[in-house]
Amino acid sequence: MVDISAIGSALASLKAAKDIAEAMIGLRDAHAFQAKMIEFQSRILDAQNSAFAANEERTALIDRVRELEKQVTKAEAWAAEMQRYELRQLPPSIFVYALKPDMAAGEPMHYICANCRSQGKKSILHGYGVSDGLETFHCDGCKSDWTTGYFRAPPERQRYAED
Repeated sequence: MVDISAIGSALASLKAAKDIAEAMIGLRDAHAFQAKMIEFQSRILDAQNSAFAANEERTALIDRVRELEKQVTKAEAWAAEMQRYELRQLPPSIFVYALKPDMAAGEPMHYICANCRSQGKKSILHGYGVSDGLETFHCDGCKSDWTTGYFRAPPERQRYAED
């Protein structure tokens, strides 16, 4: 907020300078005139300093508003991006965010890490394949690994009778 006292001080200095200038007009004595001229210049400098201080504060406030607007824009973009995902539970109790099929817009279906999402990061989980009914995912963001699914014992191999 602009410092009203700085603006008030500038106006007060300018009024005092005007009063001094009016008093100078009536002076005939060179010494008295010189003293009033010095006082006049001092008041003008005070007014300029107050105006500069108010301008610096205004510039700082404009910069702060600009920074806050960037933060709001970034937060809005993040919120819009996260609306594309829904929380899912994979067996046995692994929570991930899955891309909603109607929000894919050409992207392949994928999961993002719930831990990274809670920290404001979008980290896509990478699958390492399925083995015996279990699938392992890795998050590059937080370096976590999760195994999901239900274990299925591999079928027994047929034994060949020896002749």
